[in-house]
Amino acid sequence: MPDAIKCTAAPTTQASPTIGHNSQQATDTNEPFGLRAAWLHFANVVELRRLAKLHGRINRRKQSLDELIAERQRIMNRCIRRMRRQQGKN
Repeated sequence: MPDAIKCTAAPTTQASPTIGHNSQQATDTNEPFGLRAAWLHFANVVELRRLAKLHGRINRRKQSLDELIAERQRIMNRCIRRMRRQQGKN
């Protein structure tokens, strides 16, 4: 195959820990989905499947939000350093 298809996605989107259903961190078997709720014992199979899917989505969005907040913090710190240098407050 001389014309091999190359992936054009950014390397950060190719990171294996954030892709796929195996990226979930192992949780305690006594606390499914990280919840310690009495109502969870009354959920049926369909609801447990839906909860599992929602739990994965919530964790991915939290991680994404944490990364965005960290990037914002880095930009703020760079700008603050520039501001202080300009004011002579090295």
